[in-house]
Amino acid sequence: MAPAQCLICKSSNVKYRFPCCRERYCSLTCYKQHAAGPCWARDSQEPPAKRLREEEQPEEDSDLLSEARLCSLRGHQGVRAALRSDRFCDLLKSLDAAHDRRKSLEELLEKDQYFVQFAEQMMEAIDFTVGK
Repeated sequence: MAPAQCLICKSSNVKYRFPCCRERYCSLTCYKQHAAGPCWARDSQEPPAKRLREEEQPEEDSDLLSEARLCSLRGHQGVRAALRSDRFCDLLKSLDAAHDRRKSLEELLEKDQYFVQFAEQMMEAIDFTVGK
C-alpha cells in the first residue's frame, strides 16, 4: 500500500484530515490553500438538519453502543493488550490510511487471524451475540 500523501503538496508527512472531505494534509499552509478553494464535499453538502430531540432520534441509533458497553470495551484485558501491540497499532494505522476502508477491513477479517481475534474480543467485551 502506498503511503498517504498530502492532497495539496503531495508530501508523505501527513498528520491531519480536512473536516469537509476527510482527505489528508500536512500543514497549516496546505489547510489554508484548501480552505480558500472549492472542495467537492463542501460544495455538495446540504445545510445540516435541525438536531432532533432524544425521543425523536431515528431507529438506526440502536446500532450504537451504550455507555455501559463502551466501558466494558475499555476495560477488557484482551482489547487493551491488543492496543498496546506495536504491530496492531501499525495495522490500525494502515486501515485508517486505506483509500477504501471497508474493503481493507473485509480483507483483514478474511486474512489476518490476529485482527479476527481482536474483533472477537471486542464482541465478547460488549456481550454481543447475533440476533441480540
